[in-house]
Amino acid sequence: MIPMQAPLALDHDDARLLEELVSVWNAKRNRNVLRTVYFEGKQAFKDFGISIPPQLQQFGTTLGWVAKGVNALVDRSNLEGFVSPGMVDDPYSIESVLTANQFYNEFPQAVQSSAIHACAFLTVSQGDVASGEPEALILPRAADASAGLWDSRRRAVRGFLAVVSVDEADMPTEMVMYRPEKVVTLTRQPAGGWQVDIRRNPLREVTVAPLVHKPDLKRPFGHSRISRAAMDYTDAALRTVLRSEVQAEGFSAPQYWLLGASAKAFAGNARFKAVMGRVFGLTENSETGEVPDVKRFEGASMVPHVDHLKMWAMLFCGDQGLSPSSLGIIHDNPSSAEAIYAAKEDLIIDARQANRSWGQGAVKAVQLAVRLRDGLDVTPEPLLKLTAMFTDPSMVSPTAAADAFTKRAAAIPGFAESEVGLETAGLTREQIVRFQDEQKRKAAGNSINALVAAAASRRAPAQEVAADGGTV
Repeated sequence: MIPMQAPLALDHDDARLLEELVSVWNAKRNRNVLRTVYFEGKQAFKDFGISIPPQLQQFGTTLGWVAKGVNALVDRSNLEGFVSPGMVDDPYSIESVLTANQFYNEFPQAVQSSAIHACAFLTVSQGDVASGEPEALILPRAADASAGLWDSRRRAVRGFLAVVSVDEADMPTEMVMYRPEKVVTLTRQPAGGWQVDIRRNPLREVTVAPLVHKPDLKRPFGHSRISRAAMDYTDAALRTVLRSEVQAEGFSAPQYWLLGASAKAFAGNARFKAVMGRVFGLTENSETGEVPDVKRFEGASMVPHVDHLKMWAMLFCGDQGLSPSSLGIIHDNPSSAEAIYAAKEDLIIDARQANRSWGQGAVKAVQLAVRLRDGLDVTPEPLLKLTAMFTDPSMVSPTAAADAFTKRAAAIPGFAESEVGLETAGLTREQIVRFQDEQKRKAAGNSINALVAAAASRRAPAQEVAADGGTV
């Protein structure tokens, strides 16, 4: 729990909102940190205290299942750009805003954070141009370093707190609070007080765009991709791995029982020699005259542990919508193309829904940045129709994409030259832009050649008459 007392420089409404936001941050922080720990594979081992000796409980066993589940979804979310039916040639210079903020580099990082913690945020503020910042500054914020309050009537964030930095005791040293009419920066001083800097917000709305994973009516800030079931399955799989280590250490080797032998033959170093040696002999028992009889018993099989681990892997795959091969579960019979697609269908559906939600947050951030840069009170009509364009999460093979493009181009006039057609062919946004630029240059060159040819044809008759008349 992190206590926080509102600075005296804040008015009553600001102080009350700050305390509410800090309370939300405190309430959610432990769960956010826990999911980060699972994502990084650093969770504490949970033992039942039955079959695993203390020596092996400190064994550094980790499983990358949780990270695999998160990245499998995030890797299918590839933002290509923004499109709008009412805009041609980027009249609002959106790409310049995105380039100045390295948006295409940082947006995937924010998406990954959203999948881990259920949500992430993009804050938009006026940049310090003199120090090299862009006019409109877009910054990603992780949920474990921020807190937000949702207005269900306006369907927007009504208050937001970004914890910019903390000290060694995890106490905030710098925070930024976003309100509809102002942005408040709080910096803790060495003496213990707080310096408060208040800037007016010209947009009159909270300049924060949430990136939410699987929102619902009860939880507008979404659900984490790292579900409770996924964490439980990972803990159980780790116990299974360590139990197999215990068996491999002490029970997998064959056992030998020598009947009629003297126990003195295996005392001290002789016992080690008997275990590690390949060939050894024993004399008859001098007291009874019996010759030792050797009985061999096979060690315990590792197959039950492997099957147990496969069970947890299958349960994890079912929760995350993964195919078993993603976790290294290889079947004897290779799967067909249809079976492979069916195994990934749940993940593809999740990716499309996530892209829709994350795309809305990206569009909101772009709209806020353009308005803040240009000093616009309202969002222009073309920007209201702006949508985020993602690569198809199904990731079909190049052969299948080419086949679909050929069939559609033959049936739909003009489809092959359209942007939609080029996307169907599997071209990226960058490749489409380059292709269109090349087509424009070729068209311009052809037009110039046509004009030159037309001018030459008009001059040709006059030159003929001049030749016939013998004059120049």
